[in-house]
Amino acid sequence: FFYYFFQRPYRNASTKDILPTIPSTILPPLYHRPHHHHHHHHNNIHNAKNSSMVIQSGPHGLHAIASKDINAGSLIVQCLPLAHSILLPPGMPMEEDEGDDDDDCGKRRRCTRCFFREGDEDPSGMRRKKFGRCSKCRVAYYCSRSCQADDWNEQHKLECQYYVKRRKQSPTPTPFYAQSPEEDALPLLLRTFNSLKLLRENSDKDANTRKDDSAQKDEEDAQGGDTIVSCGPRHFSSLAVSPEHIHPSTSTAAFGSSSMALAKDLMSSYAARGSSSKDAKKEKTEKRSDAMLRIWGYESTVGDNNNNTQSYTPDQAIQRALNAFQKNNFGIVNSLHSPVGEGVYPCAALLNHSCSPNCILRYKLGAINNMGKLQYHPPILQIVACRDIAFGEELSHSYVDLALCTEERQARLMETHGFVCECKRCKQGGCSMELPKRREEWELWPLRKEFQAQEKNSSMQTKSNCMKVYLDDAMTRCLGLSGTEQAHIIQQSHVLQEKANQSMVNGDALGELHNLHKATELYTTRGRGGTEWLSPFHGQLYSVRCSYLSALLANGQIHQAVEECEHVVSFLAVAFSHVQNHPLLGLQLYTLGDLYAAASTMGDGRSLSEGKKYATKSTYAYTWAKKVMMVTHGANDPMVQTLDDNIANGVKP
Repeated sequence: FFYYFFQRPYRNASTKDILPTIPSTILPPLYHRPHHHHHHHHNNIHNAKNSSMVIQSGPHGLHAIASKDINAGSLIVQCLPLAHSILLPPGMPMEEDEGDDDDDCGKRRRCTRCFFREGDEDPSGMRRKKFGRCSKCRVAYYCSRSCQADDWNEQHKLECQYYVKRRKQSPTPTPFYAQSPEEDALPLLLRTFNSLKLLRENSDKDANTRKDDSAQKDEEDAQGGDTIVSCGPRHFSSLAVSPEHIHPSTSTAAFGSSSMALAKDLMSSYAARGSSSKDAKKEKTEKRSDAMLRIWGYESTVGDNNNNTQSYTPDQAIQRALNAFQKNNFGIVNSLHSPVGEGVYPCAALLNHSCSPNCILRYKLGAINNMGKLQYHPPILQIVACRDIAFGEELSHSYVDLALCTEERQARLMETHGFVCECKRCKQGGCSMELPKRREEWELWPLRKEFQAQEKNSSMQTKSNCMKVYLDDAMTRCLGLSGTEQAHIIQQSHVLQEKANQSMVNGDALGELHNLHKATELYTTRGRGGTEWLSPFHGQLYSVRCSYLSALLANGQIHQAVEECEHVVSFLAVAFSHVQNHPLLGLQLYTLGDLYAAASTMGDGRSLSEGKKYATKSTYAYTWAKKVMMVTHGANDPMVQTLDDNIANGVKP
């Protein structure tokens, strides 16, 4: 399992950046959602009769409230996307036979509609080995004809034309590498427009019986967490945007690229005609720009909260839509918490941010077995309680990396979202946890504490030997070092990480390991009885250890990898202590259990008693992982079921 989880860095041709090595701290959404200080049309979203969530209005606008007591691990609500797209860009060489690799680095295709992965087993046990490709654009892949037909009608139609015409425009064989964030977002923009037009058409057909978007709600017979919520045609236009995009008079769209011009032409032409070619004459009586604005929900004359009207142009509407993407879209991740796509989920965007959240997000990809019949669906976003939630408590999740200290989180939130968080963790005092009074005992303390608790060892540290430590102090505390000296250590570790990364690219495994080992020693040597001391839970040290662990695994050095993984787990247990259950902690514990199991069976001259210790620790790690992942992934997740088997069968050294 850990060979899947600890992937090497790979290049994303869309952003032309090196993605972070897995594991990392919590991977942020591809786009970010701001605090909701604005008016929504989402008050029309149906609150299911027995749903755990209701929508209310408050000082910060509309927000989600728990309508009853909710237990940790409970599924609160499920959301279908308005639109979604695969993360891997179409410029990747996906036509080649990539073998049977098991990672998400572009080696195996995913269905463009349901995200089912080529070669995986579906719920019926059948393995899908070969996907078909759209014969027109030669970009989108599908697991079945059904998914292809549904995606063509729902979202792919305009996107397909865009790819075909872009290929003709470009002199290069692979014309799809984006030159800007706006260009990178165009395929999803077109898929969203396609979906909105379909919703508008269906809404117009049912206008005699449906009065507002409340009809575009959930599956009416579903109850509670099984409710699958979908949005109406006006929900997208009410998503939050930056202040400069609220009033079109202050927004100027200057999109001069050929790809943007093509996308605008496709949208305006498609908006002005009906769903069939015989209705194409409508563009003579309805201006293209007005038709396009109506689809987006930004009609040419719209009113604000003071009944003042503002005129939108198509360029301004597109710019506002792209800004809504940036502020509201979600990064779709698989069960290993690796990003695989991006989605527009207006209903889920109602949840506000908190650095001490009570909810996490997960995604249901592929197919479900409904009474013996397989049903393939777009990626479903699930909102899950990560701890017990009381009736009336606001539901929230985090928009940023929870492993960051308060200063860094606040800076990132202000930069990307434009607000100052005032949650429990960010207020004076913040969240705290119990740590030993002797700082020399902090190292690996969370891991030792849990394992000792499972062993029911009477020598386990008692609260009288512990003290309350605020999370920021636990992750940043130091002794005997000035601020300048701390900054120098952090800078040195960044330099060594860069050298290690370059060594990896050059195929110099020894150089990579050497530089990462030196980077860890910058922090650890100061904590060994000297007057200088840095917390073993320092964020930059965690980043270095993740890189080092990945390199050790890639080079087969299991015993050293065990030591680094223990430190990584200890950091996550501290950083996420206020969340109680976090998917990255569960996954890392799963990895640690597998590493213990591998170390226990290695015939490298170590004693049998040491092998038994590793086997026992493996069971402890699996048990802790199961406890967390029952909440974050659910009892039916294949990894949780494998953990059950591992615990039941035990590890034999």
